[in-house]
Amino acid sequence: MTPEGIAARALFARQLARDAGALAWRYFRREIAFATETKGPQDYVSVADRAVEALIRQRLNDAFPGDTIFGEEAGGDVGEHAWFVDPIDGTINFVHSVRYWCISIAFLVDGERNIGVIYDPALDELFWAARGAGAFCNDARMRVSSCDSLDTALVCAGYVPRQDLDAHLRLMRRMHGAGVAVKDMGAGALMLAHVAAGRFDGYVEPHMHPWDALAGLLLVEEAGGKTQSYPGSAGLAGGGAVLASAPGLYAPLERVAHDI
Repeated sequence: MTPEGIAARALFARQLARDAGALAWRYFRREIAFATETKGPQDYVSVADRAVEALIRQRLNDAFPGDTIFGEEAGGDVGEHAWFVDPIDGTINFVHSVRYWCISIAFLVDGERNIGVIYDPALDELFWAARGAGAFCNDARMRVSSCDSLDTALVCAGYVPRQDLDAHLRLMRRMHGAGVAVKDMGAGALMLAHVAAGRFDGYVEPHMHPWDALAGLLLVEEAGGKTQSYPGSAGLAGGGAVLASAPGLYAPLERVAHDI
């Protein structure tokens, strides 16, 4: 794909994330009524998720009909030019009126991350990056933190019930024992964006779906951070473990999170 094709998609994705966020915000404020369902223990989905993904899919199909789309709610295909979409990451927060959720959109060419956009409607913060061009929050350039010590680090550790609880508790014990301040804000994509912005020093999770992970990983890389190779052996559609942090923190964090 030409640089012009990437640039056009990057600009489109930024506006699309804002438009999708505006629709999600109307649902969040209950301007549009919606029902909530569960796909499993503490795994929520709502009409809002489906409506926002439908909007994103329609816009992408109209603008770039040759690209494939792989989304959390409706699935899809992974082609040479592929979009990955999470219409509302942090749905459990969303349905409980907690303002920590986001829209996540990534674009890959031949499996390489080229565009990452994460939008937080609650704060009107658009996090975006294109490969080789840096990472930004709205118009301000982002850099990861300079933290290089576990006992001064604020690290997010994602967990969902499909993951092994005992392994998660062992990780929490090791991190706390090393002096790490550990949080789980409930929206992995947004936590990765906040690592890129230098607000958190690192993020770990034993498994993230590609629609959650891809945009945030590119943001962290373009903001000067370091990330573990992603995805795992299951390939892009299967996702894998995520470790992302400030560069000086990566080695000690990798040692303490060795079995994610």
